[in-house]
Amino acid sequence: MLILLSVGLLWLRSSYGKFTSGTFVSGLGGTLTKVLDKNPYSWFKEFLSTVAIPNSQLFGNLVLWGELLSAVAITAGAVLMLINPHPNKFVSLVLIAGLTGGLLLNIVFWLGFGHTSPSTDSINLLMAVVQIIGIVFILKQL
Repeated sequence: MLILLSVGLLWLRSSYGKFTSGTFVSGLGGTLTKVLDKNPYSWFKEFLSTVAIPNSQLFGNLVLWGELLSAVAITAGAVLMLINPHPNKFVSLVLIAGLTGGLLLNIVFWLGFGHTSPSTDSINLLMAVVQIIGIVFILKQL
């Protein structure tokens, strides 16, 4: 559970930075445009250029709130499971929902930005694997 708590806190830190910068949503279209040409996944490149960039305000808000909700669900769920290793189903489902949201965000970030640096590539893959393991572990306990 300490590892899942760490993942939740990473999401919380990332979300906090996006909220406090005040420019994440308005700057997302420009950021995506900068990395678009070198993206190695043609189908994802097409998605970015035809769907995400033209609707960058919507996608920026989805990322902003998705990170925050995932962070809160993972962090709270992990803390509650540390306090009580056999929580009720609601706590487990909240934690699974947070981990699933975080997993989806990591996959999208990896597809969009994983090619930009080894650290971006590895942290998104590592977090995705940890979240998958967490989901499987919790599902086995239900």
